[in-house]
Amino acid sequence: MMHRQHIGQKLKASRKGKKMSQTEAGRSIGVSHAVISKIETGKYTGSLKIYEKYITSMGYFLTIESELPQMPEFESLSKLFSDE
Repeated sequence: MMHRQHIGQKLKASRKGKKMSQTEAGRSIGVSHAVISKIETGKYTGSLKIYEKYITSMGYFLTIESELPQMPEFESLSKLFSDE
């Protein structure tokens, strides 16, 4: 699952937990329900400012993390290719 879809699912669950419709959630941050729908389905490609505003309104905050390295560390190769 893509990261945006996963984030969208969490935001949707949070919105529903607050018993809010997409229209109400959108109104609270100044956007339409269509924008909220796109965010919650992972299809939003608009401004980061709006995305962050919605994330914050649902009780989350935006952070950035590096991805795990794709290649194993040299020291761990012997464990991966052991004869046992």
